[in-house]
Amino acid sequence: MESNTSFNIEHLKGSLNNDINDIEAAKSLGNIYYDKGDAAQAILYYRHVLDLNPALPGVRTDLGTMYWRNENLSLSEQTFRDVIARHPGFGQAYVNLGLLLRHAKGNIAEARSIWQQLVDTNPGHELAGKARDLLKETATELN
Repeated sequence: MESNTSFNIEHLKGSLNNDINDIEAAKSLGNIYYDKGDAAQAILYYRHVLDLNPALPGVRTDLGTMYWRNENLSLSEQTFRDVIARHPGFGQAYVNLGLLLRHAKGNIAEARSIWQQLVDTNPGHELAGKARDLLKETATELN
């Protein structure tokens, strides 16, 4: 599988070298590096995608996750909050921001507030159930 991934990386880099505006190639490269756990490379390609089209909440959320993996907590938090501000219906940003606040920053109360915001504003969202589960899971962690 590694050789297939290497082939895909080289193919996508070739596509991007032929057309610097090939947003799908850049996004695919970011996703491959995300899956490989290579935060620095994923960040590079996700930022390029967002330079081409800043209105992609999934890419921006993945960028925030890679910032977190790269231990840049402030930039990760800012990125998740930016997604929520720009795309309030994008549930994954709420879930990720809450997880960051809970696990990396130890702020359970604010994490719960973010998850509750998703449940309140979009109770039918596919991730509202996940937010409800996280709210239940963390109810006993409050002082």
